[in-house]
Amino acid sequence: MTTANVIHRTFHIRWGERTGTAFALDRDDKQYLITARHVVKNIKTGDLLLLFHDKQWKKLPIDVIGLGEDKVDVAVLSAPQRVAPSHVLEASTVGMVYGQDIFFLGYPFGWDSGGESINRDFPLPFVKAGVVSALPFGDPSLLFIDAHGNPGFSGGPVVFREGNQQGTEFKVAGVVAEAPTPRLRPVVNKLGKPMIVNGNERAFFAENQGFVVAVDIKHALEMIDANPVGFSLPPEEAG
Repeated sequence: MTTANVIHRTFHIRWGERTGTAFALDRDDKQYLITARHVVKNIKTGDLLLLFHDKQWKKLPIDVIGLGEDKVDVAVLSAPQRVAPSHVLEASTVGMVYGQDIFFLGYPFGWDSGGESINRDFPLPFVKAGVVSALPFGDPSLLFIDAHGNPGFSGGPVVFREGNQQGTEFKVAGVVAEAPTPRLRPVVNKLGKPMIVNGNERAFFAENQGFVVAVDIKHALEMIDANPVGFSLPPEEAG
């Protein structure tokens, strides 16, 4: 069961026409908002990000702390206010092993599951499960999860329990990145032959690859450490 230290830190966001997911992360008594770079493409300091709260989109001024490059599909932002309770949520892949259970949270297709009454008037995110399918030695920045992702999970947290031990605290291992390009499969007729469109063009449909790709959380931490100007938490709330 996903616990409050993850749920209360996960948010439905909107930038332009695109919706996605973000999550709050505390480091050195400061709070930051993490998402995927492609969700907030071209965002800059002073822009207004939209955050879904109390069943409406609310404007949130942000500072850009860091934006990843190339495969590092991560954006680190900061707000002028605390956006999440300071539950402990360690950011680390230490203890994560090949083939173990893993979970990711978000708002697929712009949906939410309600539940505002138990989540400070924020909608509860959807939770999906998978297993760590690969930890590529050639590119340790990426995590591959055997699971079906959907548009809208991008930017969400990827979490795990060390050793799959129930009762232990979740750690956040990564950020859901842009989905792999779907495979194009031909549409067939009742005879099993590809359908023809406009005389000679085949009709195709996009097949979900069955993988979720995430970026190692270490990249977000590196951006924060290089520009540590997040929202300062009151001493009694820092954690």
